[in-house]
Amino acid sequence: MAGKFSRLVLISTIFAGLVAYLYQVPNSEGVEQMDRIRLLSASMKIISFVGQVSETLGFAPAWYIQRNSGFILKKLKPPEVATDLDIRNTTIEEVPVRIYSPLNLKSDKTKLLPAVIFYHGGAFYMGSVETHHPITRDLARQSGYIVISVEYRLAPEHYFPAGLDDCMKVTKYLLDTNNAKKFSIDAKRIAIAGDSAGGNLAAVIAMRFASKQISENTPRLQVLIYPVVQFFDFMVPSYLTPALHIFHFGRGGQVLELYTGKSISDDILMNNHTSIEQRKKYRQYVDWSLIPKKYRQIYKEPITDQMEGNPELIKNAELVLQRDISPLLVDNKDLAKLPPTYVLTVDHDRLRDEGFIYAGRLKANGVKVVHHHFENTFHGSLTFLDGLFELDIAHKMLNDVVEYLKENL
Repeated sequence: MAGKFSRLVLISTIFAGLVAYLYQVPNSEGVEQMDRIRLLSASMKIISFVGQVSETLGFAPAWYIQRNSGFILKKLKPPEVATDLDIRNTTIEEVPVRIYSPLNLKSDKTKLLPAVIFYHGGAFYMGSVETHHPITRDLARQSGYIVISVEYRLAPEHYFPAGLDDCMKVTKYLLDTNNAKKFSIDAKRIAIAGDSAGGNLAAVIAMRFASKQISENTPRLQVLIYPVVQFFDFMVPSYLTPALHIFHFGRGGQVLELYTGKSISDDILMNNHTSIEQRKKYRQYVDWSLIPKKYRQIYKEPITDQMEGNPELIKNAELVLQRDISPLLVDNKDLAKLPPTYVLTVDHDRLRDEGFIYAGRLKANGVKVVHHHFENTFHGSLTFLDGLFELDIAHKMLNDVVEYLKENL
């Protein structure tokens, strides 16, 4: 009898601990709709745990579980609402895309509309046109513009620059006036946009078109939603300060390891992937003075710039410092050529500070920049526009993006 009671106590204790772990969302003061966010956070913790167990036992790798969890969560969303949109899947230059057009466009074949080419986020190895369908659907519905969502190839099956190349193909094709007309698009009024890793792709592509003559037209705007724009400094305050993080995926170097195919260890989070000489070269591009003072109360200035890195990691990570992966790491004269830019940053985000730095450098170099920062929300929150985890802040952010596009495109 005593043995059964002891087992019951042990099971109850484990269960209570598990519930407490799933319920707890640290650093969430001031964040609204915590009932939904707790449920979302618990779901992400479970997905992360299942991925770790699967990989440890030799089944599917963790990244594969994480990627496909998005399709499982999609099942929790309500049936698609009726929209005044024509939504179709097709290909452009052999790259799968999803195109959203106003239904009334069919009645006027001569009408040309502005367009937004959207590259989804997901750390370069997750995400799809389906996971970001609520964003692209509502962008099209609220703006009245055509939206093209690009289903680019993902890592690790396709290392850099495969995904970037796909996005470039679609963008270059649509910036051709004759090609754009086939889709009722005004090639002179095309914006490129993306969130997180998709924001990285947008920033890289904007830089490519600004740097040399690639097509007869160039993107009129770039819209970057909590973008990742540099892999030089992993010790900016937003990486070091405790924050509300919902997506508990991957170790420090995993994303870059998957993206590049190079062996990149967790040492990268201590900036051990750069030499002192490299830090002298690149520090000018990641200027901490452009981070608001309120975020630099504890971590006031870089602390690793005089420390030599890990030679093997330095060699393996050379690629991530190139402008096609870190578009912030370029001279001012290159930034000055960029089109008008919208940058959205959020409070609880490791990428927050580089968003401030990117926007600040563009402004300083004469680029017309609108930078809107949203407090008390987390990286990825724009994704939750409907379904079980629908968030009010997601609608506020989307409305802000749409307003910018209507005023500037």
